[in-house]
Amino acid sequence: AELVKFAEEVFDRFRNPFIKHMLSSIALNSISKFKVRVLPSLLEYVNLHGKLPLHLTYAFACLIRFYQGTWQGKSLPLDDDQEIISFFASIWATGDYDEISSTVLARHDYWGQDLNQVTGLTAAMAAALQEIDAEGIQEGFARFKNEL
Repeated sequence: AELVKFAEEVFDRFRNPFIKHMLSSIALNSISKFKVRVLPSLLEYVNLHGKLPLHLTYAFACLIRFYQGTWQGKSLPLDDDQEIISFFASIWATGDYDEISSTVLARHDYWGQDLNQVTGLTAAMAAALQEIDAEGIQEGFARFKNEL
């Protein structure tokens, strides 16, 4: 009941036309927000079910893809610590999804642990990133869920 109430309050906020939901504001410090708000759920799911959660894994890949800094030829509003922005710029410059995935997931300072140790996450992340770039968000997800 408490979660339903919370979800309704969140939806009410987004439906309120007087609140401006700017991507740049929502995306502020996304890495640290993900670590605290989403990563624990992903890890708990893996512990309980012995497999990766489809939607959370794809959402994680979307976050990593966001930090490339562009989408469909347009600049994205990266508002984070300059070291994080620089790191992602350098790793995305490799163009190698396996390297991007393993290097990003290895960052103890971002995630509090080496996420390459989560069974299947490194390969799933690389596959999701490749699908996002090749097919876009929605079609990429449709293809990704058949691969996971």
